[in-house]
Amino acid sequence: MLQKATSILIILPDITRKSGACFFLKELIHRIESYGKSFSFIFAVGTHRPLTVEEKKEILTDEIYEKYSQYIIDHDPDDTENMTYYGKTKHTTPVLLNNAYFKHDTIIPIASISYHYFAGFGGARKMILPGIASRKSAMNNHKLALEERLRKRNPYACTGNLKQNPVHDDIVEAVMIARAGKNFFAINTILNDKGKIVDVEGGDLFISHIKACERLKELTKVEVSDKYDFVICSCGGFPKDINMIQAQKSIDRVKNIVREGGKIVFFAECRDGYGNETFENFFDYPSSTEMVKKLFEEYKINRQTAFNLRNITEHFECYLYSRFDEEESKRMGFVKINDTGEINELLKEGERVAFVPNASLVYFENG
Repeated sequence: MLQKATSILIILPDITRKSGACFFLKELIHRIESYGKSFSFIFAVGTHRPLTVEEKKEILTDEIYEKYSQYIIDHDPDDTENMTYYGKTKHTTPVLLNNAYFKHDTIIPIASISYHYFAGFGGARKMILPGIASRKSAMNNHKLALEERLRKRNPYACTGNLKQNPVHDDIVEAVMIARAGKNFFAINTILNDKGKIVDVEGGDLFISHIKACERLKELTKVEVSDKYDFVICSCGGFPKDINMIQAQKSIDRVKNIVREGGKIVFFAECRDGYGNETFENFFDYPSSTEMVKKLFEEYKINRQTAFNLRNITEHFECYLYSRFDEEESKRMGFVKINDTGEINELLKEGERVAFVPNASLVYFENG
């Protein structure tokens, strides 16, 4: 593939997701250069904030950043002047991608396969949409997780599911629309709790993704026969808990193993706070009922995320150990824990207790 390439675009996730690229990027660049090919990097920030220089170095390694920083292209989801339009999906999602995608004939998206609370799984395909797409593209795609008629989440738009998942199907269709004239070599890694690569599927953009998703389930599936009274869980550390937008995916993971009204103690540092103002301000609405009404009146991506978290904190008794203060925790529906010793008192009230230190890496299957 490299022999046939004219110019190569390497797409990498932003700081909110590890990919393990740092372990093999130097070798990949060496191979590209051995064929005398030109290449660029772009970070799939989606609708997230721009990366700092230090974060770019952390993803690429200091050595690669210092040597190749001039080849980095920054993506801005609102800069549609620097995007190319390819068409619309059947769900009317505009396929509007960064011009870097248009200017390169060979695309190498790199990402770790991970669970996603409404797209089913993250991975290399999401590096294209929403990764380097417009905000409108991402917003229309993410909105498919909701069923407007029933005013709730689409039951197929859930963790670990690709079948009949409208968000997943829309991403696939969008990439198919924009794939003419492009050669892809996807690199889908599977990382352990230390951020080390334990498996990888490379090659075809679609087949490698499905294989990696199946492999991730094999490695992480935990069968649960009965629901718990009390669950203590953590995201598994940075960057899974860089902010609450990312962290809430982990509490969403454990909700299905907790009985109605049960207790959840959630450890999430959230050094970047809420994540953005759209997410933060949606907690001004005090209930999920009011949230969902506003959500369908005026949809915004991270409003849906706030609505998802509110649903959890309304159905369970949720406690938070975090950088958030007491008032901020309360706004989201949590009781703040300041001292881990407080957990001992809570434990006295539960008979069945589960401890999930890496909730982001576990797939629960109820028996």
